[in-house]
Amino acid sequence: MAIINKINEKSGLVVGVIAVGLILFIVGGELMGPNSFFNSQNNEVGEIAGVDISQQEYQNMLQQKEFEYQIQYDQSIGENERYSIQEMAWNELIYKIAYKDEFDKLGLAVTEEELVDMVQGTFVHPEIKRAFGFQEGQEFDKSIIVNFLSNFDNVDPVNRQRWAIMEMNLPQVRLKEKYSNLMKLSVYTTNAEAENDYAAQNDKVELKYLNIPYYTVPDSAINVTNEQLKSYINKNKDKYKVEDGRSFDYVIFRVQPTAEDSLQAQEEIARLAEEFKQSQDDSSFVKLNSDNPAYPEFKDMAALPEKLKEIDDLQENVVYGPYLENGKYLLYKVIGSKTDSTYSAKASHILFSNDDKTEAEKILAEIKRGASFEEMAREHGTDGTASRGGDLGWFSEGAMVKPFESAVFGATKPGLLPNLVKTDFGYHIVKVTGVKTNKMLKVAIVEREILPSEQTKDQIYSKADQFRSQVADTASFNKALKESGLIKYSQTNAQKTDRSISAVSNAREIVRWAYTEAELGDVSPVFVTDDQYVVAILTGIRKEGVAKLEDVKDEVTIKVKNELKAAQIIEKLKSANTDDLDKMASTYGPSASVGTAANVVLSSSSIQGVGYDPIATGKAFGLEVGKQTEPFAGENSVVVLKVVNKTPATPIADYSQNKNSINQLRAGAVDYYMDQAIKEKAEIEDERYKYF
Repeated sequence: MAIINKINEKSGLVVGVIAVGLILFIVGGELMGPNSFFNSQNNEVGEIAGVDISQQEYQNMLQQKEFEYQIQYDQSIGENERYSIQEMAWNELIYKIAYKDEFDKLGLAVTEEELVDMVQGTFVHPEIKRAFGFQEGQEFDKSIIVNFLSNFDNVDPVNRQRWAIMEMNLPQVRLKEKYSNLMKLSVYTTNAEAENDYAAQNDKVELKYLNIPYYTVPDSAINVTNEQLKSYINKNKDKYKVEDGRSFDYVIFRVQPTAEDSLQAQEEIARLAEEFKQSQDDSSFVKLNSDNPAYPEFKDMAALPEKLKEIDDLQENVVYGPYLENGKYLLYKVIGSKTDSTYSAKASHILFSNDDKTEAEKILAEIKRGASFEEMAREHGTDGTASRGGDLGWFSEGAMVKPFESAVFGATKPGLLPNLVKTDFGYHIVKVTGVKTNKMLKVAIVEREILPSEQTKDQIYSKADQFRSQVADTASFNKALKESGLIKYSQTNAQKTDRSISAVSNAREIVRWAYTEAELGDVSPVFVTDDQYVVAILTGIRKEGVAKLEDVKDEVTIKVKNELKAAQIIEKLKSANTDDLDKMASTYGPSASVGTAANVVLSSSSIQGVGYDPIATGKAFGLEVGKQTEPFAGENSVVVLKVVNKTPATPIADYSQNKNSINQLRAGAVDYYMDQAIKEKAEIEDERYKYF
């Protein structure tokens, strides 16, 4: 509690209870948690810079981060948040071990006076400013913090806890900033580098080229052997490094509500509708009875739920519904009204193009004589509203183009407008179905989702378990799958930390099983994940190292075929026995193209007519005027280049702009590379996947 302790000397604040609470929270996990001393479990989850990390230590850090998250955001932790928090906890341990060693070597520290300055001094930290609602660039009023600390005893407990967490984290935030700034200040660009950068952007070359794309040689004309593919992989091992992977097939038993479940929900919503009618405190009723409670709020006519928009004369204290929408029943109750400065209106239209004015006038006349507007809209409308009789529904001011809006909002009563309305979209026949109003309605909504009952879940689980009992190997898995009519899903090379697979978003337990329990061919137990049950069979184990040929065969085949095509093209070009590019192309055939490219610059790595090709661009700038290359294999084609002219960039007196640009790029990458370097040096072994 360094900041508060220092401030206490000046303000007399006592917040030790918060510190005690935090300490008890953290220590409590050590004493009583599932991995505590009393449970005698100390399985290692990894190693950082030679320091073993026990499951207990990681669990304690995880609990601390979960506590901080819940205090900070005042919400429960979902699956996505849990994964992020797990990473935060692990990174915190990396920081405390690997980073701290670097800080100590450099003698970096944060004094109490410095911390006080970060809170209410000359250089208030951005995190503190953000905590009080100030954005970057806004003028900050330090008196807000002074008043906050002066009345700290009266601050609500949650905000006091938030402050304590922020105070606890500030020192390490500042230490990392100091370390990062030291690295950024070490960034340096030489004059030569700046001059080279200027030249790469401004030196220009004019080229004549011959270009023969690889695709002009049919794949069928090139035979590739497995030995050639394996040789290519061995020569390019760095490109084909792979992590551990697990492949498995699986089947999903989805838990969906039955007709009985729907009937039960219908009966429940009918009961709620009667109680809703009698309710005197609708906000509390919604909070207690809705599956997704939302505080009742005022809505203009355009923002009302679709079912209420269909009702012409909505009454207060009347319950509308239940309506079945998207797997849930809904009840609506209008509990208040007011007027607003913005108006809404309701209309239908039939849109004709700008060339169809005569046709539009003809249809308007027919509607005036009694033809159905809706039928005419379905027959003649040219936009998406035609299928619904031209209905645009309610819309607010500003939602439509001005001429259309003026015509609709100018109407004093519902009905067909006597004249066409011209807009940029064409000619509109307009029928006002709701005159403009600035009335807003306060609507309370009760939702009741149609969910599977426990009985339904048990029945589907029994089916999954029965399927599992029939399966012993891949053959029986596929046989049971065929007999059941279920769909087989496949996952290839799932990583050990993956949390989702192709058809299952919350698949952590499945992946962990594949890595920690399963042998090749093993069948899993029935996994319960979200609203489904899953049975899997392990079909493949990939070890860390160089990829197997079968895993990258398609990609490598393309690479090797291009190499063989290049060799074939080059041999044919050389057999022409000429250095003249036009004759060389003529001898080769129609697949060869000759052209010129002006203003080629090194920094673009591309040549007009050849495309993106750093190899070719580099060779171009390595040639003297009048010289040309031998045929060579480029990025996507075989190329021959001849330099027609070179235009060096005009020298300038000051290259500081280039130097600053390079410095900014390098400084911007410092944090990433610094983090990567420290982690690499720490030789981190992360085995959390075994437990989390």
